[in-house]
Amino acid sequence: MPVLASDLLAQRELRLAAVTSPGSWPDVPISWSSTTELEDPVPFLRGGELVLTTALRRRTRDQWDRLVRDLVAVPVAAVCVGTGLVHKRVPAGLRAAAQRHGLALLTSPVEIPFIQISRWAADRIFAEQYARTRLMIHLQDEITGALLAGRGLRHLVPLLARQLGADVAVLDPAGAVLEQHPRSARWPVDEVAAASDTPRTAGPGPGLVSFPVRADGTVAGYLVARGPGEQVTLLAPVAGLVGLEIARRQALLSGRRELVGQVVADILHHGLGGNEAERKLTRIGVDPHGSHRVVVASSGQAAALLRQRPLDLAALLHGQSDPYPMCPLDDGIVVLVGADGDARTVADRLLHHIGGGPGATAVGVSGVHQGAHGIRIGYHEARQAQRQGPGVQECRTLSLPGLLLSSAELPLAELAATLLEPVRRYDTEHGAALEATVRSYLEHDGSVTETCRAMNLHRNSLRYRLGQIEGLLGKRLTATQDRLELWLALQVLGPADG
Repeated sequence: MPVLASDLLAQRELRLAAVTSPGSWPDVPISWSSTTELEDPVPFLRGGELVLTTALRRRTRDQWDRLVRDLVAVPVAAVCVGTGLVHKRVPAGLRAAAQRHGLALLTSPVEIPFIQISRWAADRIFAEQYARTRLMIHLQDEITGALLAGRGLRHLVPLLARQLGADVAVLDPAGAVLEQHPRSARWPVDEVAAASDTPRTAGPGPGLVSFPVRADGTVAGYLVARGPGEQVTLLAPVAGLVGLEIARRQALLSGRRELVGQVVADILHHGLGGNEAERKLTRIGVDPHGSHRVVVASSGQAAALLRQRPLDLAALLHGQSDPYPMCPLDDGIVVLVGADGDARTVADRLLHHIGGGPGATAVGVSGVHQGAHGIRIGYHEARQAQRQGPGVQECRTLSLPGLLLSSAELPLAELAATLLEPVRRYDTEHGAALEATVRSYLEHDGSVTETCRAMNLHRNSLRYRLGQIEGLLGKRLTATQDRLELWLALQVLGPADG
């Protein structure tokens, strides 16, 4: 326990007496003692000092009031006035100011030298620091053993709570409780956020502390506690240990996912099939004769986030692996969900995990297909579903254009950009809308009437624009092959910016 001014009164050999009521004293732990007779000692104080003085300097009531107010603001732990040398009793101005501002004020007789009081305080402070160090070492040993033994959060959190005499919880980055002890504890998000922004220093009163748990530089969660301040601040190094363990387990899990990714890539991109595909699928825990739905999540950072940030922190710390085979692949994440699994829940979790803002992430879900061939079809179905828009999208029947557009192997984007470049350049230079015109024309199946209505154009204006487009591209919009080529290019690139 920290050393408080009230502890001084309990030491009979010090013969100290309270001048102000101990019930009004603030719980400021004594950090050190400082003997001073300076006119203004405040610039030399750092907080928590037991200030020892004989009040040698004469002061008016206003001067005492100003000094006491400044001492309380530091804050000091207490002021002890030695009587019998300069003053027979504590000056009235000091006593009144201490009562007014809530300063812990004591008095010591001339027979007790200040060095005796300082030595007692120093011995207690060192003993407290030694006890804290021993507790921290013991706590780190306990936590390290629990983590290495794979006992998980259900063992770790109650262990911390018992050792610290505090309420303890592990929260995910969004503030959801993953594990806590006792079960009745409550962790309001605003309080946790405030505690994270203003780390608490050791103090005797109960308080809430929050320490980020970092794995490879990424905040994976928070270790929070509510209890005696001098105890719960010991959680800081524990949070570091938990972060190291999360990073270790995440690395192992990433290794398993890479193995899954190699097999899935062989099936999708290299045509792996037959007995070899069955053998490799069995090795990664996939039933080669079973039916699956394929979930694909894509964004610029999806694969990197899967490697860096735990998808399920609680499961990871409980030593559990992915519920379904999962891997980073190309620009996204691929999950193979058994036919009896909940693919929609998996897709929602991936969408939440990747984030990136509204419209930034698309997650596609395929239909149910069997075997290695079914995984290949399901992947392209999921990729086609992604093109329906951001968020989670269920697949439709896989079409030939959809199969083409879902391929990561073909240089479709480069070919499409080359084909449409003359039209896009013309639109940029002249402020025209030729690309929007041809897009609308093809979306309305080449109907002049419907395109004019959609774009609010006169028929002659539309025909003029279509003529410009044919001239720039060297294509005939009445030819089926040219129409198909333009439609595919527009689907690949999407609408032009602006």
